[in-house]
Amino acid sequence: MPKLNKSMKAILEWVEVIAISVVLALFINLFVMQPIKVDGESMLPTLHDNDFVIISRLGRTLNLKVDYGDIVVIDKSIDTAKRTFLDNIWEEIREISIFNRFENRNLLIKRVIGKPGDTIEIRDGKLYRNGELLNEPYLKDPVMNEGDKTFYVPEGHVFVMGDNRNNSMDSRMIGALPMENIKGVLAVDITALFR
Repeated sequence: MPKLNKSMKAILEWVEVIAISVVLALFINLFVMQPIKVDGESMLPTLHDNDFVIISRLGRTLNLKVDYGDIVVIDKSIDTAKRTFLDNIWEEIREISIFNRFENRNLLIKRVIGKPGDTIEIRDGKLYRNGELLNEPYLKDPVMNEGDKTFYVPEGHVFVMGDNRNNSMDSRMIGALPMENIKGVLAVDITALFR
């Protein structure tokens, strides 16, 4: 009987360690940082197709605002802002990479170009924010192949664009997106460290 008790105690200790590890991993993925796989070439030359990156979730957790030029992972689904807190947590858990993350087609990785109240203009293939020409050394192609357009960024939204402007589905097509849809901000491109 004492051997059975020792075996049961060892099993329970292992179950406890595994349970704590799973809870800790979920906490880190939901609130601190998360791995993401880049899908597509809309962020060339900054990020490449199939790059693995780490996004910081601290801004979302601490309700910090994003800044111009930040590269964000954002959910393009407009209905996400209408979810309850528990709905959002459940959706976040479902999207963690070990469950389903790499297959989520609603997620975009883009650069923040406009914040609430900004006017974004495309004139002669160049980008202007509130009337000022933007210096964008990170672009793949310096000129956008489209006509002149003007966009206004509403309160609580961001205007995002890919660095590969001639090959990017972004706010020019789908409009400004709610800040609540931002999943995290790029912290490090793991793949680039080994290029």
